[in-house]
Amino acid sequence: MTEYFLEEFYHKAKNQRKTVLGWYIAIAVIYAIFSIGMFLYFKTFIYNDPRISLAKFIHYSVTALFVVFSFIYLGIPYKRVNRYYRLCYNLVTGIRETSTGSFLEYDESLHDKDGVDMKSLIFIEWNKYKNDFFERKVLVLNEMEFPKLIEGSNVKYITQGNVLISYEILDLPKENENSEKSDNQ
Repeated sequence: MTEYFLEEFYHKAKNQRKTVLGWYIAIAVIYAIFSIGMFLYFKTFIYNDPRISLAKFIHYSVTALFVVFSFIYLGIPYKRVNRYYRLCYNLVTGIRETSTGSFLEYDESLHDKDGVDMKSLIFIEWNKYKNDFFERKVLVLNEMEFPKLIEGSNVKYITQGNVLISYEILDLPKENENSEKSDNQ
């Protein structure tokens, strides 16, 4: 079997998530230290000191910047990394399903799976309950290249949550086998 999704992708996603979250926590700690410092500085003023309004203005401005930064940082970079991490975690720990189908085509259109962009491989698969063939879209990560499959080849593939984990080409279509035999002669 050719591995398409490797467990090292999960470990890389986990490290990336820790890094992104670590940067946010570091900035939050710096903000907390700044806030405590501003509060202690504010407490040193006498009742009607004119510097009170300047201290409040600085603290309120920095607080507003931190809140805006938090919404943007946690809403875009961290959210994307966290979604990818959760998908990788599910691919590593989830229940896997083995299927066999005839490869039909690549589908470049983007699909959303748990917040992660995916493209798909389309297989023709037999449904034993309906006694009929149907098209099945098996998802692959958008950042990765499609696996090298030939149209019409029978493929055994392992998925988790309809995302490709590994695959094995069982046999090639008849016209490809004939062309390979003639090339060898």
